[in-house]
Amino acid sequence: MKSPLWFALLVLAFSLDSRAEDAVVVVRDVVVEFAGKVDVPARQSGPVAELNARQNQWVTKGQTIAKLDDTALVIRRRAAALRYESARLMLNDYVEIQYAETALAEAQAELDDGQAASDRVSGAVARNQLRRMKLATERAELELARAQKQRRQDEIDMQLRAADLAMIDHELKQLECNSPIDGIVLNVHRELGEWTHAGEPLFTIADAGVLHLHALVAADQLDPARCVGLPVTVQWSSDSERTISRRGTEGAATQPRSQNSNSQNQNFLRGQVISVDPTRLPGNRFRLHAEVENRRQVVSQDKQNDSGRVADGWQLSPGMDVTMQIHCSDADIAWRNQRAAAGPLR
Repeated sequence: MKSPLWFALLVLAFSLDSRAEDAVVVVRDVVVEFAGKVDVPARQSGPVAELNARQNQWVTKGQTIAKLDDTALVIRRRAAALRYESARLMLNDYVEIQYAETALAEAQAELDDGQAASDRVSGAVARNQLRRMKLATERAELELARAQKQRRQDEIDMQLRAADLAMIDHELKQLECNSPIDGIVLNVHRELGEWTHAGEPLFTIADAGVLHLHALVAADQLDPARCVGLPVTVQWSSDSERTISRRGTEGAATQPRSQNSNSQNQNFLRGQVISVDPTRLPGNRFRLHAEVENRRQVVSQDKQNDSGRVADGWQLSPGMDVTMQIHCSDADIAWRNQRAAAGPLR
């Protein structure tokens, strides 16, 4: 009586295992490369005074990796700073305006007194004297207006000096070469003291935060027309560095990684398929391209302070021996089952 039940359970377990195997396409012919490379040019011409990055060194975004000679600009900036300070002192000097305001108040007071005396007693102040008083008042008003105009001119002059100083600071900043991305220095194009021209590359930096994976996939395992956008998982073992050295000496004869390796030594990243080459390759295969986001490698952790120390590197690097798992959709699984039932093409 138990025999049919056990048989049904075995069939169900076999179906679930087959379903799980059908849901993933495992690819081992995978090449890892940087997603992008950036040539960092010199923004000014001049001799290289500092090189703060070497080949194969990891750099961060905004890090100053080189600097050109700034001796002439430093001298110019000092002179511009002195001119700015002189203009600022002139602007903060209120002596001329205060003198003009005092002279105007004195002339106006004399005119008011003379006019009042002439109004009380006719002829007490001669008319020519009153006329001179009025002219003295007008002259004092003109002196005040000229002092105010000079102050406005001093303000404009200080702004011009500040603009000259800002321009020199900008030119000094242009002498610095900063990394535009987080990545690794692939090439250093100039040596210390060597002359460089504006626009010529000083460094070539690769983006290590995003990686592209190029894989060869059998067309009978995955439909090329429906694999763009599928999620992928990239795995590699902790001894991948030794595997890389073996691949460099053995080439295509390298044996695949053992399936019985300890899962605790496995590292993984997730991403998705971004494109597929339209050309079919020998063996009914096609080339597939996926993109994954890399992670910084944490080498130790302080449990007391709960703060991790980040190593000078990333978890995955180009050239490492990896295995890619492509997670199929329901349509891909049905397509594979249909192909398997139809048999091999003749």
